Amino acid sequence: AEALDLSKEDPKVRERYGKDDPNVQPYSNKGYQAIVSKFLAARRLVEAGARFVTISYADFDWHSSNFKHGKKGIPLLDRAMTALVSDLHERGMQDDVTVVVWGEFGRTPKINANAGRDHWARSWSVVVGGAGMKGGIAVGATNEDGTRVETEPYSSQDVMASVCKALGISLQTTYTSNSGRPMKIANSGKVITELFS
Repeated sequence: AEALDLSKEDPKVRERYGKDDPNVQPYSNKGYQAIVSKFLAARRLVEAGARFVTISYADFDWHSSNFKHGKKGIPLLDRAMTALVSDLHERGMQDDVTVVVWGEFGRTPKINANAGRDHWARSWSVVVGGAGMKGGIAVGATNEDGTRVETEPYSSQDVMASVCKALGISLQTTYTSNSGRPMKIANSGKVITELFS
């Protein structure tokens, strides 16, 4: 519980993460708030011994006004992520923590008539790092207009398999569902070798 008490954090560190803006987007009243202090709370929870922390930040389902919304929410996300990764390095935690930033699908490469982007499952971006993964690289590519994957395609299961490898979790780890069905931790995912070579 003390990990969630951000008043115990150095004010200079808190400032690095930025200010929470519960009304950053016009639809924030629906719960999609840009609460950047969640990133600091995540670091504090890991320091306190939490093995897995997930946070939800704002919302990027911009079928309209893509650029207007992005100019408000993305800089806050960038600042908070930068502060989190810097904090992990400064505290010597970079080899023990994996950071994954992603959504459940991508957005259309082309802007629609409402200056937005619609749902796009063919390709999307994921940010992963830490726990021995190679930093500062891009893995995979699409064609010039983003409509087709040009390199070996990777799935969300492949990302999960890579995170498991980074954290030393066997891909043979199997769980049993409530219905008795065995399920492997990363399904049929394979490790993205470029992240480790």
